[in-house]
Amino acid sequence: MTHYFKKGTTGDKVVVTYVYKGVPLQFVSYTSLFSGSEVDEGTRLLLEHLRIPEEGEVLDVGCGFGVIGIAVASVAPRLKVYMVDVNPLAVKVSKLNAKLNKVEDRVVVVLGDAYEPFKGKNFDAIYSNPPLAVGMEVVEKIVLGAVQYLKSGGWAQFVLAKGGERILSKARDVYKRVEKISKKGYTLIYAEP
Repeated sequence: MTHYFKKGTTGDKVVVTYVYKGVPLQFVSYTSLFSGSEVDEGTRLLLEHLRIPEEGEVLDVGCGFGVIGIAVASVAPRLKVYMVDVNPLAVKVSKLNAKLNKVEDRVVVVLGDAYEPFKGKNFDAIYSNPPLAVGMEVVEKIVLGAVQYLKSGGWAQFVLAKGGERILSKARDVYKRVEKISKKGYTLIYAEP
């Protein structure tokens, strides 16, 4: 897989703040990470429309510096949150941010390519703001592959800045139920197996 980051490059260290459902969060990040100096608009929209189970296990695919997974963990104390990224720096920073936001006891961050580390595991919900920079093939793998890792009654949610209609069409062939919201140039997808 072609990675969307340059190995060995971190960029400048920054601190990003964000308030989710009234909970103030703080993140250490690096400018070399996706949207490394702020919470991007797509992630904000996804979080705004996120459906969060009361308990169980959820997965944040392509977690970057950890905004989605840590935000979910901060408002859902009975959830175990798994996070995965192919970038070793993203994994390192996400672990630090889980500790910084006092959710490290309920957050597991792993290095890996999408669902690779989770063979045989199923989740109550899967979330992702897929890395469009690596190409639609990877985005499709994340969106369409989630169906194999969801528990019965589970769901997946994604936000896409482009290619939403094409992925939506393919998602309708894979999932039993698919909903779409278009907002601010983004496509938000909710899917159930």
